[in-house]
Amino acid sequence: MLLELAIGDAYGAGFEYANEMIFANDLSRYIKHPRHRLIPGSYTDDTQMSMAIAETIVFQGSWAPEVLAENFVNAFKRDPREGYASRFYDFLVSIQYGKEFLAKIYSGSDKSGAAMRAAPIGLYSTPEKVVALMYHCFIYQLGNKSALGKFIESYMPGGCSQPWQGKVKTAARRFSEVGQKVSVP
Repeated sequence: MLLELAIGDAYGAGFEYANEMIFANDLSRYIKHPRHRLIPGSYTDDTQMSMAIAETIVFQGSWAPEVLAENFVNAFKRDPREGYASRFYDFLVSIQYGKEFLAKIYSGSDKSGAAMRAAPIGLYSTPEKVVALMYHCFIYQLGNKSALGKFIESYMPGGCSQPWQGKVKTAARRFSEVGQKVSVP
């Protein structure tokens, strides 16, 4: 699973927030992002933090925030790489330990990073332990893609079985579109 995540992550790295590159999105090759120095085909922060979560599972670590934070810091320090949002990258460079991570982290982000990194949690055998229900459904072959929304709704309410209509934006983009300043890590 981590290999597939890394491959998809490395492919998507060339396109993230780069609408001008959409013409090259034909699955034929890895491409260079127009604003990042990351070598095409390199995985990013999403894979690295997924590996930290997988290590927590493999080594049977607790899900205490301190343990996860320490694993995130260790994974980054072991292989500091581009691909993180620049301010988050600078934050990780500036800290040394999980406790420092928790003390200084901005926790109000509405970005999708947590969802991007949660896939290994889907390996747990019972959905009650899982926050990554989509991955769990497919790993354990509990349904097909067309029924995914209904599967998720059987564990948590929220209208997941209704197709989304419209654009998907983060709060930062919504605020910037109306001229307000917002601080996003």
